Amino acid sequence: MSSRTMKWGGMMAGRLSATINLIGTKTSVRRARHFTQDLLGRDHPAADDVILVVSELVTNSITHSCSGRQGTVPLTIDSSDNAVRVEVTDEGSAYSSPYIRDEPDSENGRGLRIVSMLAKEWGVTHRGTTLTTWCELPF
Repeated sequence: MSSRTMKWGGMMAGRLSATINLIGTKTSVRRARHFTQDLLGRDHPAADDVILVVSELVTNSITHSCSGRQGTVPLTIDSSDNAVRVEVTDEGSAYSSPYIRDEPDSENGRGLRIVSMLAKEWGVTHRGTTLTTWCELPF
């Protein structure tokens, strides 16, 4: 983990980047939220949105990929002067890539819809059998 001096309410900012390797269990979603909160701090202008996005993406990786069977889910947060990039990598699945479900009344499946509403852009990158879902949130 590396960082520079930050002052979110004022003029100073800088670059902040860190990665944590999570275990593919539901308890890791809470750990991911705490990691993000600790990294960005309470005063970061995008903290609430980034924590929500992290929660959704880590939940998706644990629920829908092979990582959810005690695999790993690396989470990377990279904050610059005007945006935060979130990357969640998992071990992929035999099914399709992540997509926004067109079922707004469904009890679940809203995670990527939330991500797409909060993020400036988002996408999926395939590398071999791994899959990284990423997004960038401006502030």
